[in-house]
Amino acid sequence: MGLRGSIDMVSGALVEGWAWDDDQPEAPVSIIVLANGAVVGRCLANRFRRDLLDAGIGDGRRAFSLPFRKRLPGGERYTVEVRREEDGALLPGSPKVIETPLSFDQAVADELARILAAAETDEDFERRMAFLLDRAEKLKSDYSRKRSGLAEREKRQRWQSQDPAGSPNGHPAPETRPSALVIDDRLPDLARDAGSKAIVSHMQSLQRLGFDVSFAPADMRGDAGALEALGVTCHLKPWVNSVEEALERQRGAYRLVYLHRFSNASCYLALVRKFQPRARVIYSLADLHGLRLAREAAAEQRDDLARHSEWLQQQELWFAAQADAILTHSPVEREILQRRLPPRKIFVAPWHVAPNPAGARFAQRNGVGFLAHFAHRPNLDAAQSLVKSIMPEVWRRDPSIPCFLAGSEMPESLHRLASERVRILGAVADLGEIFNSVRLTVAPLAYGAGLKGKVLDSLAAGAPCVYTPVAAEGFAFPRILADQIRATPAEIAEAVVALHNDEALNGQVREAGIDFVRTSFSESQVDAALGEAAGLPGKSREAARAEAPDMARSDTNGA
Repeated sequence: MGLRGSIDMVSGALVEGWAWDDDQPEAPVSIIVLANGAVVGRCLANRFRRDLLDAGIGDGRRAFSLPFRKRLPGGERYTVEVRREEDGALLPGSPKVIETPLSFDQAVADELARILAAAETDEDFERRMAFLLDRAEKLKSDYSRKRSGLAEREKRQRWQSQDPAGSPNGHPAPETRPSALVIDDRLPDLARDAGSKAIVSHMQSLQRLGFDVSFAPADMRGDAGALEALGVTCHLKPWVNSVEEALERQRGAYRLVYLHRFSNASCYLALVRKFQPRARVIYSLADLHGLRLAREAAAEQRDDLARHSEWLQQQELWFAAQADAILTHSPVEREILQRRLPPRKIFVAPWHVAPNPAGARFAQRNGVGFLAHFAHRPNLDAAQSLVKSIMPEVWRRDPSIPCFLAGSEMPESLHRLASERVRILGAVADLGEIFNSVRLTVAPLAYGAGLKGKVLDSLAAGAPCVYTPVAAEGFAFPRILADQIRATPAEIAEAVVALHNDEALNGQVREAGIDFVRTSFSESQVDAALGEAAGLPGKSREAARAEAPDMARSDTNGA
């Protein structure tokens, strides 16, 4: 069959594609590139591409990406030829005719500024404004397509249409990696809240499962550097102004859309169906907001809040019913949902938590800690209860035990609770230092829903935790950890003092907590749950993990 291949992309600075010689399948093809008859570069087609390997094109090392020695001068028309250097044979798809744009250098910028400043009449201003708005919209669209990977996927797919046989074995070329879009309220911050840890863990799981992952927050502000370092493409201002714009600009590009929290499911699910009709929609609850609100209403005896919680629970069920898959972190919430929704659509998906036990010995640590994100009302209520009701019971038994409060967005009302025995730390850069200094933590939540990240983080750090039934809900604790569930301030205080003063008991609970996290919140368990929710068969999930062994990972210990 001779020379095979394609030109996937050509510009005034670069040509990319692949080449294969059926007569010499073991040797990479040496290519030469000419523009208007002049040689602009030569190279071997020996770069690796996964799609070539999957299609049976040797070992996949038959691609090339050749930057020209010098960019072609702008504003001219060029005929670009890609030839086999050995005999001058043209690569399939060659030649290509291109119009090279002017480079946007300072001289061009100055000239454009001069033209814009020359406007005098209303018509001049309107024409210039219309031109700029049109060009800006086109530039944003092109950039958005590039950032999402859509432009790259289209480029990769062109070689199949240019070489229908697909491979020496006659099999069609495989599709490129499917793309997934994750939508949340704002950029995740691993030091802020458990929801951030969960969403990052799930994005990394989707990557391991074979997806190219993009992220679009409802709040388009912020620095996405940490997330993009994990290989996640972020849609933010000024290039994308809203989630709606991200969905529309990438029309039909996504095979999976993951909506995190009720607020985003209610805002964007209909738009996802409109602009991403082929996408499987996953609605991840974070927790059942209506259930949490109902419990808060009961705790505070507020009829108005109870009525609102009923409405919210109906809304949650309505949007959950429209999704293809529903994720919850808690088996308790799965049971609640299964009473109203098809069980086959509901999946319990943990997030990955890596054990990272503190190194300080028991004698080097002192006190009890409460670490949380205090913009979350149940946490604020729990902190006040700890200081005003629980610690006085602790001090009746042992007045030497100090209490530490730490976490993000701590209000002034908590700072006013500071005393000699109550240390208010506020937001801290490294929560590991707190876990390494206290002997245990406490999670005295009176109401809430979902799994509690503060409990998991404490156990992962080797800090035993005493928790209320609400804080322990959804965890399948072994007996020694279940023994730390206490309901009243006096019962909580009794457990706190025992764990604080009994080194042997503290060590037993510490080791049980580390083992529980290791066995129940592993990456493999997250991948299995996400794979099922994404509609991937088990074998496909294993293959996806094998294909992405070097995917970036992050182990964290936030509150």
